[in-house]
Amino acid sequence: MGKIIVLFGPSAAGKSEIQKNLSAMNFPKIITATTRQPREYEKDGVHYHFLDRKTFETYMEQQMFVEWTEYNNEWYGTLKSSVEEIIRGNSAGHIIMDLRGVQSLKEQFTNIVSVYIGANIESITRRLHDRNSPESEMNWRLNKALTDELSPSYQAHADYVIWNNDDTNIKDTLNKIYEIL
Repeated sequence: MGKIIVLFGPSAAGKSEIQKNLSAMNFPKIITATTRQPREYEKDGVHYHFLDRKTFETYMEQQMFVEWTEYNNEWYGTLKSSVEEIIRGNSAGHIIMDLRGVQSLKEQFTNIVSVYIGANIESITRRLHDRNSPESEMNWRLNKALTDELSPSYQAHADYVIWNNDDTNIKDTLNKIYEIL
């Protein structure tokens, strides 16, 4: 029976980079659904399941999602079928979620391993700056990290805590996750 590695933590802690590396190591990524329009390079079923708003709302009514949230006037959610497919298999899948998503998955499934990926505020600030994030967005994300996501009470929801600061080699971080698998 497979298990799901759920990565969570502050913006710019390195979760997406870790996820990209796990996928390259042939650990399947759980594809989430969204109502937002695909970006030029994105493919349906690879980056997201792109759904129209009516279909997404129908899925919500039919309780087909493990969790869902609205962000920037668009819906995002994790289909139960996507999680169940990995669990029925014999490998470890991975997904990035917020804390609410982690809690929802753990309430509904037993094969869930939550991994908090943290970074110090200096690393987060530099990475957000390198992304050319608008200043208002950068300030919002930094404030959220400082007031919530870097707190011990937030990290306490994790089965494992891994720090991924600028001085951390991504291979070391991946090795720690591989040991969990």
